[in-house]
Amino acid sequence: MCRPTLSPLETVETTFRLLATGPQPLALNGHTIGLRRDSIGLWDLRGLLFHPATDVGVQRAALVELVGRARRHRGAWMIGLVGVLLPGLREHGACPADGRSGATASSGGMVLVSLLEGLDDPDVSKEAAAESLLRTVVRPPAARTRPARRRRLAAVPGGPR
Repeated sequence: MCRPTLSPLETVETTFRLLATGPQPLALNGHTIGLRRDSIGLWDLRGLLFHPATDVGVQRAALVELVGRARRHRGAWMIGLVGVLLPGLREHGACPADGRSGATASSGGMVLVSLLEGLDDPDVSKEAAAESLLRTVVRPPAARTRPARRRRLAAVPGGPR
């Protein structure tokens, strides 16, 4: 039985999961990004980065640190940066700027190519690259203008209606 080809984003997700949850997962020192923790794994950092209650200063500091490591060490840290950004990249890829609907494997690949080209630009500081990622992937303008979804809770039997 043939298995369909994975999209670039699915491939990064699988690789990221292995690097971020293995016996020695990729992690940052929490103190360097403004947290009161010695170590925070990239798997946990991803959830924290996209949580609406996370301070923008922590988000910015985490991205600066990740961009710096991805530029210096490449390899696993590049996958770590992209993996941390995947929820936003998927959102970005699912809503292309030209108004077409749906994400394709090629649009996921183009999102990755664009991100990697920006990281390789020697004229862009790690702080500027991180700020760009913060504004376009983590806190895009569309996310700020979208109304928050309200969760519907099931009625409690015998409770007020």
